[in-house]
Formats: sequence, C-alpha cells, structure tokens
Amino acid sequence: MEEIPLTRLRPGEKALVAVLPAARRDLARLLAFGILPGTEISILQTFPVYVLAVGHTILAIDKEIAASIKIGRP
Repeated sequence: MEEIPLTRLRPGEKALVAVLPAARRDLARLLAFGILPGTEISILQTFPVYVLAVGHTILAIDKEIAASIKIGRP
C-alpha cells in the first residue's frame, strides 16, 4: 500500500489514515478528535483550509498539518 500525503486528496474522496505527524503538539490534537491510524476520513474541502469528516466530527486543519498526515492508497 502506498502512503501519500492527505493534501493529494480532493473533496469527496475518502481514505484510511496510515501515519500521523511526529510533532507532539499536532499529534495530541489529532488523537483528541479521533484521527488515528486505520480511521477512515472524508475530505470535504481543501481551500482555504482542509475540512475533514471523521465519523460524526467535522474538523478544519491547516495545510501544514494536512501534509503531515499520510493516508494509505492501494
């Protein structure tokens, strides 16, 4: 399975989280919202910020954090 940055997805696409950022501050925030390896996320918007759906949670993150999240692609 290829791991690519979340920023390569377009609105409407779904993917599984493969790798989270190493930065402790960013990692803690993502985990608090239920974003962890194996979790399915949907991209709702990519500009001006990335808006993700994780289960019933909608979350906005900046491009830097989105680029640090790697998703799995078959």
